[in-house]
Amino acid sequence: MFGDPYLVWHDGPDFRRLLSLPPEEVARMLPAGLDAEDPVAALSILAMAEEGRAPQDAEALLRTAAATATGTFLVRVAQALNALTGDESWAEPIASVLGSQEFWGVRIDAAIALATFTPTVPLIQTLDRAVRDPEYLVRYHSANALLRYAGRRSDISNLKLFKKITADDRASWAEAADKLTSDALTRVSNTQDP
Repeated sequence: MFGDPYLVWHDGPDFRRLLSLPPEEVARMLPAGLDAEDPVAALSILAMAEEGRAPQDAEALLRTAAATATGTFLVRVAQALNALTGDESWAEPIASVLGSQEFWGVRIDAAIALATFTPTVPLIQTLDRAVRDPEYLVRYHSANALLRYAGRRSDISNLKLFKKITADDRASWAEAADKLTSDALTRVSNTQDP
């Protein structure tokens, strides 16, 4: 349905086929996917919402799923609920996943998802801690999220700070985190001033 499993994991699902299906068929499939705690089912609702085609009961289905969701499934459910409701507080469960001891791949999903939310001081603080994470890819994606929060579109790999992110010592990670966090907090502060 969504493409080669590796590409779905690496590049994200291809929703073209799903979007071409009759709405009643999709409405039958989504609850089954959410019951199975399939993150792609939640992403499907997100993709459909972006096209103005989310099923009427999508929010109720997602809220039910959110009650027991964990890991990447929780991240995707929260993203979809944010898209449907506009409620930025759905960043909180995603931040809890990033700050957890979950497998690094799950924490990467959380860091990438947080980049799409409106920056707040608590989210910036969560990402600051994640830039200090022992796992390189968690640091990398968290750094990119902080760059978005600072209003920058460049990738961390294109900046001098990248050497600090890839270094083998915690002091370098901390320096990078301090700089990225400062820039993000400055922008948040400037946007909140009258």
